[in-house]
Amino acid sequence: MSAREDLTLGFRLAVGGGRGSIVRLVLGTVGIGLAVAILLVAASAGNAYESRQQRERAAYANFHATSDISPLTFTEQTTEFRGEPIGLRYVHATGPDSPVPPGLDRIPAPGEVVVSPRLKELLDSDAGELLRPRFAGEPAGLIKAEALRNPGDLAAYVGTDGSLPGSPIYAFGGYAPGEPLPVGVLVVLLIGIIALLTPVFIFIGTSSRVGGAERDRRLAALRLAGATAWQVRRVAAAETLVSAATGLLAGAGLFLLLRGQIAELQVFRFGLFPADLTPSWPLVVLIALIVPALTVVATLAAQRHTIVEPLGTVREASPVRRRSWWRLLLVAAGIALLVPDYAIGSELARAAMMAGALSLLVGIPALLPWLLDRAVSRIRGGPPAFQLAIRRLQTDSGTPSRVVAGLCVVVAGAIALQSLLAGQAAFYTARHFSPNDAVQVNSYGAPADEVLAAVREIPGAQDFRSLRSLLALEAGVFVGVADCATIKATTEAPACADGDVFTLADGQRGTKFHSGQTVTLADDAKREQRWTLPADPRPVTGPPGGAAFDPGAQLLLTPAAAAGIDLTGAATNASLRSSTADPDFIERVRNAIAPFAWRAQVTTVDGKKQTDEARMYTDVRDGLFAGALLILLLAGVSLLVLAQEQVRERRRAIGALAATGVPVRVVMRSLLWQNGIPLLLGIVVAIVTGVGIAALATRVLTNPLVVDWAGVGALAGAAVAVVLVVTASAFPAVRSAARLESLRTE
Repeated sequence: MSAREDLTLGFRLAVGGGRGSIVRLVLGTVGIGLAVAILLVAASAGNAYESRQQRERAAYANFHATSDISPLTFTEQTTEFRGEPIGLRYVHATGPDSPVPPGLDRIPAPGEVVVSPRLKELLDSDAGELLRPRFAGEPAGLIKAEALRNPGDLAAYVGTDGSLPGSPIYAFGGYAPGEPLPVGVLVVLLIGIIALLTPVFIFIGTSSRVGGAERDRRLAALRLAGATAWQVRRVAAAETLVSAATGLLAGAGLFLLLRGQIAELQVFRFGLFPADLTPSWPLVVLIALIVPALTVVATLAAQRHTIVEPLGTVREASPVRRRSWWRLLLVAAGIALLVPDYAIGSELARAAMMAGALSLLVGIPALLPWLLDRAVSRIRGGPPAFQLAIRRLQTDSGTPSRVVAGLCVVVAGAIALQSLLAGQAAFYTARHFSPNDAVQVNSYGAPADEVLAAVREIPGAQDFRSLRSLLALEAGVFVGVADCATIKATTEAPACADGDVFTLADGQRGTKFHSGQTVTLADDAKREQRWTLPADPRPVTGPPGGAAFDPGAQLLLTPAAAAGIDLTGAATNASLRSSTADPDFIERVRNAIAPFAWRAQVTTVDGKKQTDEARMYTDVRDGLFAGALLILLLAGVSLLVLAQEQVRERRRAIGALAATGVPVRVVMRSLLWQNGIPLLLGIVVAIVTGVGIAALATRVLTNPLVVDWAGVGALAGAAVAVVLVVTASAFPAVRSAARLESLRTE
C-alpha cells in the first residue's frame, strides 16, 4: 500500500472499528479537547491584556491646560459594601465644553449619578437595600463597557457643584505611561505561565495513548495481512490524528462556549469581557500544528518497546532499564538557568527564568518513571492486593506514572507560586472588618458639628471618641480639641478637667507652647484665626503600644480651653464601635456620612490599606488562580479518561483473576495501590521541585523564602483526593470486567 492508503486505512479504523473504536475516539477527544480549550485561553492572554490597556488609555486624564477648553473637576474616592470596593468619581463641569469621561454620554449634573451595570444590579437587588441610601434617587444612566476594566466593576460617576476640590482635566484618552511590573509580580507571572501550561502538553501526549493495547492488536492483524513495520506505524499515526482533529474541534467549541459566558466568571476582582478572550491567529495556527504533532510523537514513542508481528503483539517481558542521564540533565539544566543572579528586567533574564522553570517542571514526568522503577524493583511480599499492584508496576510502570505525572506538575507549580507569594501575603493581606473593630471617620472640609452629629445618631454606636484639629502655622504642629474621655483614652493623662491643655511628650515641637502665647490656626479651608493659649500645657505620653484611636496632634485642648476657636472647618476625626455583633455596622456608618460625599471617609482602625503594588499582586494571584482551576479540571477529567481506559485494557487479566477465585475487592485495592504508589512518589518529587523553584526564584526578590507548609499539605491532600476519586470511579468497570460472561466474550 502507498503512504496515502496507509493513512486512509488508519482514518477508517479510528471511526469504523465498531463500538470499541468509538469509545476510544470519544475518550481521546475529551482529553485533547480540554487541553486545546485551555491552550486557546492562554493564546488569548495577549489580546486580553491589550484590550485592558486600551480601556485604560481611553480613561487616561490629560491635565495639560488648554485655553479653549473648560476643564472638568475630578475627584476619586473608594467606598466599600460588604467587602466589595466601589469606585466613586465626583465630577463637575466648569463649562459646556468640559471633556466627558469615557463611557458616559454626558457629564452628570449636580445630584445625578451614573453607575456601572453591575452596581445597578446590586442596587436593584434585595442585598442593595442597605446600599441605596448612599445614592440619592434613581441612577441617571449606565457606564458603558469601554470605561470599565472588568465586567463586574462597581463604579459610579457622581455630579457635584462647584465646591468640588480636585484636579482639572482637559481631555481623556491618549498615551497612558505604564509603570513597569514589580520584580516580584514579574517573577510570579513567569513561573505561573510555565507551571500552568506545562501540564497541558503532558495531558495531550497522555490522552493520545488511549486505546494503545487494542490498537496494537489491530496492527498485528495488519502485519498478518502483509503490512510492513513502517506501514503499521503510519496507520497508528493516522488513527491518532483522527483523535487530534476531533479534539481540536471539541476544544474550539468548548472555548467558544466559555467565551460566551466569560463575563459572568469573575475570580475575586479579576474578570474579562467576551471580546477580550480572542486568541491571536498565529498562535491558533501554532496550536493546530503542535497538538497533532505531539499526539503522533507520543504514539510512535509508545511503540518503541512494542514489537508488532503477524501472530500478535510482543512487549518486552522485563521492564526497560530507563536511562537516567537525560532526565537528570533536565533538572541540572533548570538549576543552572535559575542559579545566576540575573537582572530580571532584561529579556535574557526572563527567557532564562522561563526556560529554567520549564526544565524543572518537565523533569517531573521524566524522572517519575525512572524513580518508580528503582522504588518498586526490590519490593517483595505484602498483602495480595499490594503484591498485584507491585507486580503490575514492575512490569509496566510507565502507564501509572504517566497517569499521575501531569497532576504532580500542577502540584509542583502551585507550590512554587504559593511559596513565592507567601512572603508578600503576610504584609499585603488586608484584614476584614469584624463587628468588634473600631470604625474611624475622617472628615476634611465638611462642617465638623454636622459630621459628628451624624455619627452620634448611628443606632448601636458606643465608645464614641472625637477630635477636631487645626494647624498651628508658627510651630508646624496640629492642635486637637477633644473631651476628657477621648484624651484619657488616647494618652496616659492621670487626670483631666475641662479647661486643661496637654502636650504630647514625644512631640518635641509641641513642648514649646506656654500660657499667653498667641498662635495662628488654619483649618482645611485655609482660613486663619489668631488664638491665645489660656494655660501652660501639661506633658503627657501616649499609651504603651499605641492606641486604637490616634489623636494625631501634639497639642490637645479640652472644649473650655478652646473657647473662641472657630471649629467649623476643622478636620474631624471620630471613632466608635458597635454595641452589638452587627456585621453591617460599618455599612450604616458609611450611609450616615454619605451626604458629605468626598468630604468624609470611613476606615477600620488597625486595618491595613492595600497599596497599588498590593492590588497588583492580588490581580496576579487571582489570574493564576483562575488558570489553576482550569488545569485542575483538565487533570481530573484526563485522569478519569485514563483510569477507564486502563481498566478496559486489562479486562482479560481482571476476568482471569476473578475466574481463579481472586475477590473483586482485592483487585480494586490493587488498583488503589497501583495509582497510589506513583502518586505518593510524585508528590515527594513535586514538593522538592516546587520549593526548589521558589528558592531559586526568590533570589531576585527582597523577601526571604517562606514555605506555607499548611498550604503544601492542602495541595498534596487535594492531589491524593483527586486520584482516589478517579480510581474509585473505575470500580464499576472493574466489577463489570470481573464477570465470567465478560471473560468469555474477550
